[in-house]
Amino acid sequence: MKNRQYKYTFLFYPALLLSCASTGSITVSNVNDSGPSASFSYIYALPQTVVDVYIKAEETQIIPGPYHKFAEKYLGIQHAPSKPEKHYALREIVLEKHTEADPDFIYSVKSIANPENNPGISRLLDSKMILSSQFFSADHTSFYTLPVDPEAIQYTDLSVKRNFEAEKDIEVSLTMPDTLYSTRPANRNVLKEKTIEQKAEEAANFLIKLKKRRFKLVAGQYDCMPEGEAMADALAELARIEKEYLALFIGRSVITSVERTFHYTPVSGNNSDRIVLFRFSERDGFLDAKEAGGLPVILNIEAANKTAGLEKYIIPLKPSVNTLPYRIPDQAILKITVGEQLWTEATLPVYQYGAMVMADLQNR
Repeated sequence: MKNRQYKYTFLFYPALLLSCASTGSITVSNVNDSGPSASFSYIYALPQTVVDVYIKAEETQIIPGPYHKFAEKYLGIQHAPSKPEKHYALREIVLEKHTEADPDFIYSVKSIANPENNPGISRLLDSKMILSSQFFSADHTSFYTLPVDPEAIQYTDLSVKRNFEAEKDIEVSLTMPDTLYSTRPANRNVLKEKTIEQKAEEAANFLIKLKKRRFKLVAGQYDCMPEGEAMADALAELARIEKEYLALFIGRSVITSVERTFHYTPVSGNNSDRIVLFRFSERDGFLDAKEAGGLPVILNIEAANKTAGLEKYIIPLKPSVNTLPYRIPDQAILKITVGEQLWTEATLPVYQYGAMVMADLQNR
């Protein structure tokens, strides 16, 4: 447990005292050092800074098209995806902070009816240099995005033609059984399901027709041409249909935004911190910091030592009466690196890097 040597006995007068009578002694002690039967009239805590790292990434999921085998043969498209794939990419990293109670510096105060009546305590509460019990914790919510199920992606528009073709020249005997009577053989059209390659060829031919028609529209080669918004709508619809049919060969890409939140509490007494928050892989996305794959996402924190001049005011082992311990935050420079690349940086106040001093409650 850090810095638990603080146990104080103070004597002071309430700020709103209307007579000359003195109050009883005021005792302040760290609750971590108090016994289980200790009583108090007020409790407060020193704040600590928690660094919040908000990560936004993208998951790109590729679902192969049903005609991917024929993409090169009929459209000249090489390396069409043939199996489901996932790719991840970092898009944004934001550094922020919030304040919460430091569990190592929670103090109990005896014999105070209303601490807000003391201007010294009131100023510290208003400036959030100390926290009353109602501010010991805050709401923090993290959202997680569910992955897209590849089975939910269906290709329904496979062709503009029928799924069957007529197979001609099939001779059908009309000879009656157990008789010598027969008729001339006749031809009958029999429906036969098309192969997947036949469907792919039809879809490819349709794509080529779409491109030709779009070019003729743009080049103004039709006798009757749409104008204004009608032209824009016609081109947009042709592009939409072309995209749907092209997906039959090259597959579909479903892009999902993936967000994560990481929190880190700097260590009191340190002048710097370096922590691997997680690892990130283009193939697997977010990984645990202890795993071997991916690139490490590192949070670096360096104190600016802006409060170094307050060292002479550091709390003595036996502080004087009418004083209250609190902590002045120091400025810190925070940086996030992914591998060797710097992604973002910020300058934020960090209480844990600051100086522990005493507030004089006699100055009212």
